[in-house]
Amino acid sequence: MTRNNERGQALAITALAVTLLMGFAGLGVDMGVLRYQKRLQQTAADAAAIAGAANMAGSESSAGIAAGAQSASATNGFTDNSGGVTCTNNPAALGCITVTVNVPPLSGPHAGNTGCSPAPSCYVEVLVTAVQPTFFMKAMGVGSRTVTARAVATNTSGGGPSNGCAWTLGQPARSIGVDVQGSVILNAPTCGIADNGNFDRTGGSLTVKAGSFSVSGTDTGHGTGTVTCGPDQTAGNCPTYNAPVAANPLASLPTPCSLGYTCTGGSAATAVNNAFSPGTYSSISVGPGNTTFNPGIYIIDGSSGGLNIGANAVVTGTGVMFYFTNGSTISTAGTATVNLTAPSGANCPSCPQNASGVGVYDGILFYQDPNDTNTGINPHTGTGACPPGSLGGPQLGGNSGSAYNGVVYFPGDQLWLFGNSGTIDLAMTVTDSLCMSGNATFNMQGASALPAGVSILTHPVLVE
Repeated sequence: MTRNNERGQALAITALAVTLLMGFAGLGVDMGVLRYQKRLQQTAADAAAIAGAANMAGSESSAGIAAGAQSASATNGFTDNSGGVTCTNNPAALGCITVTVNVPPLSGPHAGNTGCSPAPSCYVEVLVTAVQPTFFMKAMGVGSRTVTARAVATNTSGGGPSNGCAWTLGQPARSIGVDVQGSVILNAPTCGIADNGNFDRTGGSLTVKAGSFSVSGTDTGHGTGTVTCGPDQTAGNCPTYNAPVAANPLASLPTPCSLGYTCTGGSAATAVNNAFSPGTYSSISVGPGNTTFNPGIYIIDGSSGGLNIGANAVVTGTGVMFYFTNGSTISTAGTATVNLTAPSGANCPSCPQNASGVGVYDGILFYQDPNDTNTGINPHTGTGACPPGSLGGPQLGGNSGSAYNGVVYFPGDQLWLFGNSGTIDLAMTVTDSLCMSGNATFNMQGASALPAGVSILTHPVLVE
């Protein structure tokens, strides 16, 4: 009799189990759909953050950065339609999308960062929020869920912020990097240094003030002096060692030879009325007194020397780019006064342009043939001598007030910066390694020192 009373229970239990299984299956389907939607939103947030960071170089306002971010999010399928009001989890708000751009970020490890002037921050935070519908969860009274994807990007240059100023590309295995002799100040408070080599201060005192400073190798020589970084790097993390190797930011820059310029057969240059004109030369020598370089491209083929700026020379030139090939390079006397400015669309109308009408060499002041490698590096040991002396690397110096307004690009060579005293201004350096000596202050200013309208070396990357 008891068994008769239990008849049908298995059916009821089965029905309940099937209902629960279907509920869990439905929950799984809904969660899968929501996760898929979040992946789409994450793609939009990543693209928006990168686009916003890319606008840092040319925008001084949060509005300009946000405009690029909003546009990129829309291109990836998520256009803000909430009027700036964050969407809430409400079935009536299905399809609501908010794209929030915060400069600086409001949360995370980069919250409140206000460096990278003139941009309001080194970092862009984007949140893409959307109210997504549910399907099976409606049976449990849950008709929608609010999904948010977040991304943070910075416009970095190697290890530095958007306004990068120095790269040394030689890697630690060669035991080269930023070396110093004398008592030198390297002043780069608003831009970043990315050193793929070691950081060697043996033999002198080096004071570094940088927005950020990353080193792929190690500290191989302590010397004296101090190193301080901007607000994004703590005192105990400045420099940052064992950092990822920074890519050559100008690796794709075409040579003048590939653009149809004549790169061989030049003769020694002779100034006319104390001025030089663009062309191909075997060497250029500048003596005492005032000398002007007219706007254009100067190619030195190395058959009889390089660009030699002698003692007591006073050199000026606007809209100029010097290309060194066949082992040629530049040598500047410590008592010269040099003020050179790289091309821009305004100051060098004869300089080559790309298909978009932008000058190919806008912002590039010195450019060494990438095939000319390590003329300032000891070929027997593979290590750098600082100063390089007779090894023949590029040498930039001059009296206080000298300025090299453009990118100094010697990707396969050691650059020697020297000065007896005072200050020498540079925009950016991209070299195999960097050597400094003397008692001067070298001011590296990054993109802010480039000619007006020039926007190069921008490498936005995601950091969160």
